[in-house]
Amino acid sequence: MKNDILHRLTAARPAHLDPERPTPSPVREEELATVMSRPRATRTARTTARPRRVGRALVPGLALATATAVAAVVITDTVPQKPGPAPSATSGSGSQVLLAAASHVEQQPAGSGTYWYVEEHLGSLYKIPGKNYTVAARTEYRYWAAAAKNKRWSQSLDLGARPATKADEAAWKADGSPTSWSMEGEETLTYAGKGEIEHDAPGGDGDSFKMGDLPLRVLATLPTDEQALRKRLFALVDKDYNGPKKVLDRIVVDTAIQLATTLPSTPALRAAAYRLLAAEPGVRSLGDVKDHTGRTGYAVALPNPYQPSPELRLIFDKSTGMPLGTETVATRDGDGMSKGERQSYTTITSMKWTETAPPFDTDTEDPGPILPPGEAPDPKPAR
Repeated sequence: MKNDILHRLTAARPAHLDPERPTPSPVREEELATVMSRPRATRTARTTARPRRVGRALVPGLALATATAVAAVVITDTVPQKPGPAPSATSGSGSQVLLAAASHVEQQPAGSGTYWYVEEHLGSLYKIPGKNYTVAARTEYRYWAAAAKNKRWSQSLDLGARPATKADEAAWKADGSPTSWSMEGEETLTYAGKGEIEHDAPGGDGDSFKMGDLPLRVLATLPTDEQALRKRLFALVDKDYNGPKKVLDRIVVDTAIQLATTLPSTPALRAAAYRLLAAEPGVRSLGDVKDHTGRTGYAVALPNPYQPSPELRLIFDKSTGMPLGTETVATRDGDGMSKGERQSYTTITSMKWTETAPPFDTDTEDPGPILPPGEAPDPKPAR
């Protein structure tokens, strides 16, 4: 039986909306897009217990926050195989930039190992209430994938918040260099951070992945022609989910972004994902950029059809075509943000095959829900 997106939409409908009133089609599609970005399965009690954490930007697999203290590192542990001169990202369209990156990335060595390991840092930007500076709440995500066994592990760590820019740092120092910030309606951010948030091993209650995430065993069967890849991804999505074609098409794009960035794709498959994205309407070049660690790359913007959802920007290494990270940017004024303002960023600091196994084989212990004083937790359902 398919996972019915419309039923998920009903469960996720905001409380202020009257369920008896008909929902305009654009609103329904935007809500569907929100639902599709949520994990299929979550730790219910753990989600209840914890305040809202900084979430991953679009790429999970895309999940994937570093501040100025993080040094630039090499994306791959192998030397590029004569990729040729890097194209000028400023001289072509977004599609041309992606096609050039595809021609470079498909020349990279395939590599091998038992585990595919990705480490990325995510920063979500918060304007401090009543102050004139912004801090980046930083989270480190680590992922291991054993494609042969179709298993995944993950770990997240709170690295603490830091002023987002040098100007923010100067304003923070003028404010007395506080080490914690109470956010309106949010958790308290701290300079020191809380260390590990949680880790997840295969088979535990916390196994989760976004709608559109591919089973690892499927990767080896995917075609490396971009048109055939789009057709195959749509068939996989359509097999599993009910929903309007426009929503399913968006899941296909999100899945292609995962193939292009953090999934253990072969160089040929990664290049095919780039070419699939190059055919998306509205993709545009942003020219030469620097990621949050200062690494130089070129970037493209992928517009989100569900306005006012943020715009996703992908950053690539100029010589290898490998992904460096992502940014999300506000597409309208509101919610404390200005149009064009960066909302979050990820930087991929390691991505390679390795024989080093994950350092854990069980889930983080579930602390259970936070309850008012004197209130007992609900009994566990019988199994």
